[in-house]
Amino acid sequence: MWRAGPSGLAAATVALLIPALSHAATAWRSGLAEGASIHAPRQSGRGRLTEYTPEAEADRVLSLPGWGDLDHFSVFAGYITVDEAAGRALFYVYVESERSPEDDPLVLWLNGGPGCSSLGGGFLSELGPFYPKADGVTLQKNPLAWNRVANMLFLESPAFVGFSYSNTSADRVVGDARTARDARLFLLGFIERFPHLRSNDLYLSGESYAGHYVPGLALEIVRANAKAADRNGVLDLQGFLVGNAWTDTAIDNEGAVDFWWAHALISDETNQGLKETCDFSKIGPLKQAGQSETANDCDDFIDAAMRELTGINIYEIYADLCLPESALAMVHAFSDAMKPAGALGLSARALTARYRTTRAGALESEEPEYDPCIDYEVGTYLNLPEVQKALHANQTVKLPHKWSDCSREIEYNMDDLLSSMLPVYKELLENAGLRILVFSGDVDGIVPVVGSRRWTAGLGLTTTRPWQPWLSATQQVGGYIVEYEGLSFATVRNAGHMVPYVQPERMYHLFSAFLAGGRP
Repeated sequence: MWRAGPSGLAAATVALLIPALSHAATAWRSGLAEGASIHAPRQSGRGRLTEYTPEAEADRVLSLPGWGDLDHFSVFAGYITVDEAAGRALFYVYVESERSPEDDPLVLWLNGGPGCSSLGGGFLSELGPFYPKADGVTLQKNPLAWNRVANMLFLESPAFVGFSYSNTSADRVVGDARTARDARLFLLGFIERFPHLRSNDLYLSGESYAGHYVPGLALEIVRANAKAADRNGVLDLQGFLVGNAWTDTAIDNEGAVDFWWAHALISDETNQGLKETCDFSKIGPLKQAGQSETANDCDDFIDAAMRELTGINIYEIYADLCLPESALAMVHAFSDAMKPAGALGLSARALTARYRTTRAGALESEEPEYDPCIDYEVGTYLNLPEVQKALHANQTVKLPHKWSDCSREIEYNMDDLLSSMLPVYKELLENAGLRILVFSGDVDGIVPVVGSRRWTAGLGLTTTRPWQPWLSATQQVGGYIVEYEGLSFATVRNAGHMVPYVQPERMYHLFSAFLAGGRP
């Protein structure tokens, strides 16, 4: 039912639904500076010295094409092997905190898909330190990057996503269990490479199909920590935050239909038909509702919904589409290409723009201008040979394909795609003692706020602070929040599926407050 779209869920054919569960070059160098000692301490952030391992120094990024030298914070990029026998290695970019890298928490960011890149999403178009400009060659500063207050780690997962690879072709078939297991092994390998971070608090974060990745990884860590023989096998996980999270198939699908109808995107007849003929628990990425006569009726109403949604940016319903000349013909073919029965047509998000609203006050002048076609520019940038060399990507093992925001190389387990994560939340809430924030952009049409409100409330947790508005740094209403025992749910006003890109000031405020242990 869905197709993979760059940031998050694979774009459902409307997924039930369209989801896509689901961002002149200067000379550069990779590795060590000429004459530098790999054992010499380097400045980390604001003048403090950190002793880096030789393996970490080999991953240091000294400059980036289109930007220049990286003087204000350290960046590292490279591969960590998670399965020697299979030859499976995951690619990462690590950006140190501008504030206090030795003390600030380590935050792992995962984009969804399944199969979408955290470089294209998190690092280069949502919450990382840079955005590409319209030429796809030069970079501009993101003034609200999350590494202002945290050490940010971006991981391309599972193998065959982005620059990550495996020498075993069977690894293309993957599901939630191996994805979580590999991510935990990656984190252990990362801490071994950067041992000074072992005592830093660890948080997980992500969006879209990271609604599976993030809580699944949290549970994998909690269970493994309990069995670890020594400190080296323990990860200091404190909590996680996840946005517009694909969590429970039936609840999220029905919430999507309710959202479309309430926002006048589909007709009364289509709304009623979907609810009367579709089993919302069996509709998901690349999977039909079933084979019965009722299922065929459901497909007819899904087709009707797609026709009615044509021309809408389903990732943010009030934003315009990106219409570069090369995409004009594709837009007209949109509803035909996105078939509910698992068609391998074009990605919905490849046609859509990510939109930013005007910010108030001093932030307005700092922010890069609204760019509706940033996904194209990210793809251009990351496929430049000089960029890949600077990032130590695709050098020793040459990939047989170009870097893409969402991978067509993996075959994700359908049962996992349709499974509910609510049992995972219940186990974590009962046993783990983690801090959890679920956030939701309130104009996302892929994994709308409606479903997220329903499943968080349905956990049956005690309300410790009732529903109320929260204010952003500009003293505008940033959204609404309700606090339960062990979990908070917050909306982000006028944000779509990719909240950190669409509403960076509001999301940065929410993120910073969460890390600080307070409320926005």
